[in-house]
Amino acid sequence: MLPLPKKMPKTANRLRHRLNLWSPLFFAGIKITYLSDDYTHCRATLKNWPFTKNPHGAQFGGSLFALTDPIYAMMCNCLLNQTHYVWDKEAHIDFIKAARGEVYLDCQISRKEIDEILSATASGEKHFPQFTVRVFDENNETIAIATRTLYVRLKKEFRPQ
Repeated sequence: MLPLPKKMPKTANRLRHRLNLWSPLFFAGIKITYLSDDYTHCRATLKNWPFTKNPHGAQFGGSLFALTDPIYAMMCNCLLNQTHYVWDKEAHIDFIKAARGEVYLDCQISRKEIDEILSATASGEKHFPQFTVRVFDENNETIAIATRTLYVRLKKEFRPQ
């Protein structure tokens, strides 16, 4: 599998294709099905494969958690134009119901949230925005709710003196 590039591809469609070939997602049965051109909206799915299930036949919790893992950090990296460090800092998942088939998530970042991040990091300080995403099944029933906390900070060369 191809490693992720040091620089993000120039278009959202190219990034989506690259992420779908990235081994941590590809071999986990995770596929990015949609990434908006402005990087504010992403949809992904976890396939219903035998090796994504637990011994009870439900989707493995680790696979559900992995589905939520790279999305918000990747979106913020693209939105902040490579001027900020963006990493996952913390995550929590609340499992609501056993998932018996393919599951989905739909992540969005608003302009207001991006403006808040930019404002909070303008002085060079660290910021820890939180994003909550619902994982749902084909019947639109909630399977899990994940909260992702990011670490965001201006890169040294962009910090005020």
